[in-house]
Amino acid sequence: MNGTGPGSSMARRDALAPQVLLLGVTLLLVAFYYLARADTIGVHAATRGWHALTAGPLSPAWHFAGSAVLLAGLPLLLARALGFRWRDLGLGLGDRRRGLVVLAAGAPLAILGGYIGSLNPELRAVYPLDASLTAAPAFFLADAARELLYFGAWEVLFRGVLLFGLRSRVGAGLSNVTQTSLSVVAHFGRAVNETFAAIPGGLIFGWLALWTGSIWYVALLHWLLGVSLNWFILTS
Repeated sequence: MNGTGPGSSMARRDALAPQVLLLGVTLLLVAFYYLARADTIGVHAATRGWHALTAGPLSPAWHFAGSAVLLAGLPLLLARALGFRWRDLGLGLGDRRRGLVVLAAGAPLAILGGYIGSLNPELRAVYPLDASLTAAPAFFLADAARELLYFGAWEVLFRGVLLFGLRSRVGAGLSNVTQTSLSVVAHFGRAVNETFAAIPGGLIFGWLALWTGSIWYVALLHWLLGVSLNWFILTS
């Protein structure tokens, strides 16, 4: 055997797929950070003043739409092109009984986390991402629907494409650490306590996604945390 047959070519492709996936996701995260923000990140120096480092802030609607493309649509297409099967990315409902347990236990904790976060000045400086948002029911519910798209896209990338996608190639432990590490990097530019919280949060969400076999239960908890944070900020 000279190692040049179809089998060896497929083996090489499978070996390279995780590397290409990680590089592709890294590029998408750079685009997300610098081009699709709802705010502006910059630097200030005493002699140079303020200088923006990211593109001008998008409107909330375009920010959420761009997030859906960069965090879900393109990563899914990339994963499929590399031979990852969508049905193996945690996009189904998984173990529904376990999922209901996660939601029942996690929902009160997510709301409590939103309340605690609303007391932090740094988080209040960042959220809501839509600075014009009010607690008016129609306005708030419309924003909550957009945020469901945003948090769903976030989970598709980190807990779906990266966690479930890499699990069969590198194992559950390393895939969980990998997706957590990249999700923490994606929090750069947010409040420092939020970024630090993304370390245990990412690991726990990853473990729960693996335990339930689905990304959607943690997506709902992530969304509930974000929406609760917005609500408590606006009403306090």
